[in-house]
Amino acid sequence: MNDSSTDSNPLFIVALDDRVDFCAELLNTSGEPSAAEREQASDLKRVVFEGITAAVENGLAKSSVGVWADSDLGESVLLRARAMSMATVSSPGSGAHSLGKLNVDYTGVQLTLNPDSPKETRNELLGRLKIVSDKARDESMPLLIELDAVPTPTQTEMYGGEPEARSMLLLAAVQQLQDSGVDPAAWVFEPVADDTYTAALAAQVHLDDRSDTRMLLVVSGDLAPGQVGMGLLANEKKVVRLAARTQGVDGLLIGPGAYYRHLVRFNEGLIERVEAVDAIASHLNESNDIFEKSRAASKAL
Repeated sequence: MNDSSTDSNPLFIVALDDRVDFCAELLNTSGEPSAAEREQASDLKRVVFEGITAAVENGLAKSSVGVWADSDLGESVLLRARAMSMATVSSPGSGAHSLGKLNVDYTGVQLTLNPDSPKETRNELLGRLKIVSDKARDESMPLLIELDAVPTPTQTEMYGGEPEARSMLLLAAVQQLQDSGVDPAAWVFEPVADDTYTAALAAQVHLDDRSDTRMLLVVSGDLAPGQVGMGLLANEKKVVRLAARTQGVDGLLIGPGAYYRHLVRFNEGLIERVEAVDAIASHLNESNDIFEKSRAASKAL
């Protein structure tokens, strides 16, 4: 089991990749966005980054924060994060050359894998991932895999429910990827059914002396557009505490729920830029405070 999560700073990666279409969803563009709309979308991503830097100014350790952004609209954010020695992640959608140019720390891959899917299809996928994994590590941009598993109705019935089935399938999927030689530097998971399954995932991730591998849990993954106030929701706080007290979990992947509603209000002229920045910074600082306090309490037990 990896003990680094209890001895080193946690890692909080803010997701600014394509899980939100900034042009279509925030600017309400239709069709191909214009150059002006693309620049406006890029600037909205910079608003989030300004929130990150404000959180650092408010006490969040710079070594504890990172950004996962696309290499298109998010390029300026990645370059700024890199210049500030923050962790950077980007997906290879635009080709390996663009990632090499940006010199990111991790190659980010979002993957859904059912370990009981047809063997031929599954083996083809695992083989392609092995090639990507090897190339990414050779180029010093190792994989960060955000993994999910969607159970079939039969699997749901077999395991006694969808949450239980998903948890068991994730464990099997991680093992299959490891057995196929796909060894990412970091794993990311949406929270699973209960604490026991989270601990089991952490154990599987660090199996066979994979002591340097990191594991993050997703928090604020939902957009929550109707939530106007600042701060974390109750379910978000629960995930942060779970991550902090689970041995082998190193931090959080912070999704668009941390910034989406504030960008919507800023874009509509309801709040000023500084208010959006402060709200995003507050979300990150509160996440860090809850994480640190929960981890300290867990060590004392």
